[in-house]
Amino acid sequence: MGSLTKIFERLRSLAIWIVVLPYFAFGCVVVWLASFVLRGRTLEALIKGLCKSLLALCGIRLRVSGRENYVAGRQYVVLMNHVNFFDPFVFYAAFPGIARGAEEESHFRWPFYGGAIRRMGMFPIDRKNSDRAVESLRRAAAWVREHPLFSFGIMPEGTRTPDGRLGPFKRGGFLMAIETGLDLLPMVQRGGYRINHKGTRLIRPGKLEVAIEPAVPVASYTRETVEALIERVRGVFLARLGE
Repeated sequence: MGSLTKIFERLRSLAIWIVVLPYFAFGCVVVWLASFVLRGRTLEALIKGLCKSLLALCGIRLRVSGRENYVAGRQYVVLMNHVNFFDPFVFYAAFPGIARGAEEESHFRWPFYGGAIRRMGMFPIDRKNSDRAVESLRRAAAWVREHPLFSFGIMPEGTRTPDGRLGPFKRGGFLMAIETGLDLLPMVQRGGYRINHKGTRLIRPGKLEVAIEPAVPVASYTRETVEALIERVRGVFLARLGE
């Protein structure tokens, strides 16, 4: 029975890829073209709709709780744990507001996707070079100040979890929050590791839960006390994940 289950899972995953890859490319082209004529909430509604439909095609049943913790019209630095390559789509499908964020620099060279995220206004970040990464976040902070409609999304672990457990948090997003004065809004996802994880292309349909936690104010923190802020926010994630 175990062998039959594995064969079924592989065949089902292959079928999902056959359907989803063309849809993914189509969605990227649509976003790229739409970005020349649409702005703000209209473009965001299109992006969110495409992300939700892509997740649905993969059999990912997204459930979002804690929407009351998001205050419409407020800017945040939004943090979400990094589990698999569906995370950007999960983020946009789950976050109630409008946001842009940091993307790995190499992603901007990917066919279709690179052009779409460039037109969206995502910020390339070199995670292997801390100085360049910090400079990218400084530019992002300046951009956020000039665009009050947008929050900024970041995955503080910087890379996908290798074992399903929460990884260490990098300082960049927290320093950005302190610099801009924007409160941190944790979004904790659970269930994604079973659906897909680092080291495999296998997709297992299933339920994915995203909890929007109460915002964490940063007003009382400075660059010198950023580690205390990191520990406070990390505690929120650990409590929700039950780790």
